Amino acid sequence: MSGRRKLILFDQTQNERGRLDTTYSELAKILQDNDFDIEPYTEFMILAKNLENADTLVFGCPNSSKLRPAEIDVLKRYVQNGGGLMLLSLSGGDRGLMNNLSQVSKGFGISFENTAVRDDRNNAGLPTMPIITNLLSHPVTEDVQDILVPSSCTLNVTSKATAVASTSDTADPPNKPIIAIAEAGKGRVLCIGSYEVFRKGGGMKHPGNQAFAVNAIRWLSGEIRTARPSKVVEEQEKKEEEMQAKVSAKANAEMEKTMRRLVNAVFDLQKDIGKLDKKIVNVEKNIEMLRDQFQDFAEKTQSQLGVMIPARQFLTEEENQAAEIEADVKALEKEIKSVQQLRDHIEERHSSGAMAKDIFTEQSEKLEERLKRLEENMEKKRKELETIIE
Repeated sequence: MSGRRKLILFDQTQNERGRLDTTYSELAKILQDNDFDIEPYTEFMILAKNLENADTLVFGCPNSSKLRPAEIDVLKRYVQNGGGLMLLSLSGGDRGLMNNLSQVSKGFGISFENTAVRDDRNNAGLPTMPIITNLLSHPVTEDVQDILVPSSCTLNVTSKATAVASTSDTADPPNKPIIAIAEAGKGRVLCIGSYEVFRKGGGMKHPGNQAFAVNAIRWLSGEIRTARPSKVVEEQEKKEEEMQAKVSAKANAEMEKTMRRLVNAVFDLQKDIGKLDKKIVNVEKNIEMLRDQFQDFAEKTQSQLGVMIPARQFLTEEENQAAEIEADVKALEKEIKSVQQLRDHIEERHSSGAMAKDIFTEQSEKLEERLKRLEENMEKKRKELETIIE
């Protein structure tokens, strides 16, 4: 860094809304207090020779005025040769303001969109005065917690550039770039969707805007050459990681509770099935008794009256038993499959580290014991079926 003070020029040739002597007088004072020389640029047209000593050139929202092609070429070469260029717009972008800033910025991967940002939740009293907290870690956001960006348009940012501030999830439009930067050749470019971010009595009342203003000019003028992570963004990222860890831990605890309930439900279901089996046995005995009574009735009626009554109203005892055992076998097969799937799921969670070893051991032992009993019961039923069929 040379010994001379950095020279920052504010263009006044394009009917800018942001004027150094009024709108940006507070910004000028803050920059002067930080050892910058501040001057207006009033020489019409914009010529390369007039920018030779300027470290940064600021366009504070040209109003119904367009840069000429020759001037645009001068600005592009100025950046390539090491100059810093700040372009500020307003809601509506180029179309709403009838300027052509995007003709300059699009070569650096940024353009101003015909939009008007609103945020009903995150604002300084009005939806059109959004407070931006979605900041990227970069020297221009160093020690900046948030930025007030009134009456802003959004930006279209390509891979050549980087968005350093974006609207929130609740904004309209949501999650869109509102401040972007680019580096080209030896120089740098910074585009902001609203010139009012630095307006006296407006954005400059906000502490974050004041810090951002100094950071932005330092970066554009080349005073800051090494990117330092934003402390604010680092703190936000740290909080997000802690929150994610808490959510993950809570989710794992809930999953373990669910798995416990599921395993216990398997055993509770088995108890219920056992009770139901007893009731079924009683029903079967009653059916068998009725079958015997009907058979006896049919035989007596046939012998006394000579009337033939079909006696095959029920399956034989052997057929009933075979059908019951086959149904039991199918039910056991389904239950075995369910327990195996549950066991496999628990093993996967343990292998991935999502389940503690002691919980895994406890639940695995229960399921293995249950699986063993089911398989033994299955084998027993199959042997009974073979005996009946033979």
